[in-house]
Amino acid sequence: MHEGHRQRMYDRLENGDSFYDHEVLEMFLFNGLPRANTNPLAHALLDNFGSLAGVFGASIEQLMTVKGVGKNLALYIKCNAEVFRRINPVNAGVAVLKTYEDFKTFVTVRMRGRQEEVLEFYFLEKNGKVKRIFSFTDTDRNKVEVDTDKIAEIIATEKPYGILVAHNHLSGSSKPSISDDRFTKELCLLCNINKAVLYDHCIYASDNNIYSYFADGKIDEIRKDFSFKELIDSQIKKRENE
Repeated sequence: MHEGHRQRMYDRLENGDSFYDHEVLEMFLFNGLPRANTNPLAHALLDNFGSLAGVFGASIEQLMTVKGVGKNLALYIKCNAEVFRRINPVNAGVAVLKTYEDFKTFVTVRMRGRQEEVLEFYFLEKNGKVKRIFSFTDTDRNKVEVDTDKIAEIIATEKPYGILVAHNHLSGSSKPSISDDRFTKELCLLCNINKAVLYDHCIYASDNNIYSYFADGKIDEIRKDFSFKELIDSQIKKRENE
């Protein structure tokens, strides 16, 4: 069933056609998974790691966290990544988010046209390079909820330098809800405990309607009020006043 599709992809390659990143990755996976439809896995890898460079820069353990990637396929990807690194050691194409405008553009590209609510975490290195993306949806397309313990586990395991978070509102309004405020405060505390920086939380309603806790000045207030040290100090002061 897949032979005809694969041949058409190869024909396009031979004809010099242009390809999207997921199509290039799909073809690359043909040899790693000779009997499978590699299109869904190509999308899943790019969703998790953000770019082709992100996929090939991931560790074997990180690759294996993606459903459908076993040890052999992870080794196949990593072996080829080593070849690419020796040919061209510059990681061109890696998403680097250093400014609010960078983040806003990145969120717009990832959220545009989504038909269900999505919550995404972008884990950054110190230089702003996206090292990992975690994307969550729910069976209810109009909301998405992720257990705080799950988020804490991911942060503790990945140890990012900084975190950017984004989700979309299907209602057409980007105004943050009480739940959004609470989530941002909880996430800020988790970041503080794990020595990561929460840079921003964006809410996407449309390309021209994006709310940013950073741009609104709220992220600095939340960092101050919901740091681990601040909460400990407030508890000590409360007990002293009892």
